[in-house]
Amino acid sequence: MVTNSTPKVAKTPLETKYGHFDLYCFQWGTHEEDNILALVKAPLDRNSLVRVQSACYTGEIFSSLDCDCHDQLEKSLESISLRSGIFIYVLCDGRGAGLFNKVKALALYANEGIDTADAYRKMHLPLDPREYDRVASVIRHFGLEEVNLLTNNPRKVDGIQASGISVSRLPLEIAATSKSEPYLRTKASKLGHLLSQFK
Repeated sequence: MVTNSTPKVAKTPLETKYGHFDLYCFQWGTHEEDNILALVKAPLDRNSLVRVQSACYTGEIFSSLDCDCHDQLEKSLESISLRSGIFIYVLCDGRGAGLFNKVKALALYANEGIDTADAYRKMHLPLDPREYDRVASVIRHFGLEEVNLLTNNPRKVDGIQASGISVSRLPLEIAATSKSEPYLRTKASKLGHLLSQFK
């Protein structure tokens, strides 16, 4: 979705187990999904780290063991706290397909043994419909035109670069466990994520 409007911005200090951050909320509309959060560790410069993470309520709230999302969140915040940067949190679960569709896909995995990519195809959903215009707007709000992006997802790199921001990719790999290995292998083989452990 192309965004031309200017978001409303709210800001507060936030103390975390990784130290002091400034928490920003960017609001484009009245729905919860129209908000993007940015946790900022100043001072920002061309060497700062940026992580763009889409919500994963099963992993980040309920500590599901079948994905690496919570560990990526923790590792990103720790890395940013030691350097400087922005953790951008986008409220679009299920790779943009929504929480309801994500739960349906998880049920297909549990009941029929098909991976998330095939589950999305069976439900006639795009594998990754996320767009990054609003993310780019958040990045530019902080005066950055080039970023060191913590990601394994080349679509994320391409999406941000398409908005005119220069991206240097830094891997953010979490070692697979017996529970997360099928999900991570699917990300590598069917979604093109750059995961060295599955080469």
